[in-house]
Amino acid sequence: MTLHRSPIPAGVLWAAFVVLSPAPAQALEVVGFVSEARPAIWRTGVGVTLTSGFFRLASLEAEISRQPGEPVESSMTSFTGSALLSPPLGPLVPFGGFGVGLYRQSRGELRDNGTLKAFILGVKLKLGGVVVIRGEYRAIDLSGGALLEMDERFALGIGVSF
Repeated sequence: MTLHRSPIPAGVLWAAFVVLSPAPAQALEVVGFVSEARPAIWRTGVGVTLTSGFFRLASLEAEISRQPGEPVESSMTSFTGSALLSPPLGPLVPFGGFGVGLYRQSRGELRDNGTLKAFILGVKLKLGGVVVIRGEYRAIDLSGGALLEMDERFALGIGVSF
């Protein structure tokens, strides 16, 4: 009788199991946030994220945000989907990853639609398994010749995990 060795090392299989296995309970989070963007032409914005943490070390996120601008009657609305690494360290959950999405800008009578890419870093604090406090940084790249540039955004929010 001969034993056949798997071509995939056991450590790789174990790591894949841990990363891809379902997370216990509280797999969804809804967080409302306020944001500040750069350059300084942007005023305080608002938004909401829906995060699915069905995997232990990774999460998927959908975000909608609205950032008004300083120039008369200007704003940007964006919709972003993101994939994040989010290893829990007790009640703290650092996260980072990439997002892609769509934006719509207005400036007076002018309108512009385009795509965006985001590099995301942040941290969440989970209190009592239900309350989530979240802070994040996004480096943002808008496609084409956007009406108003946005290079980065900082956000602080609070929400619930269920």
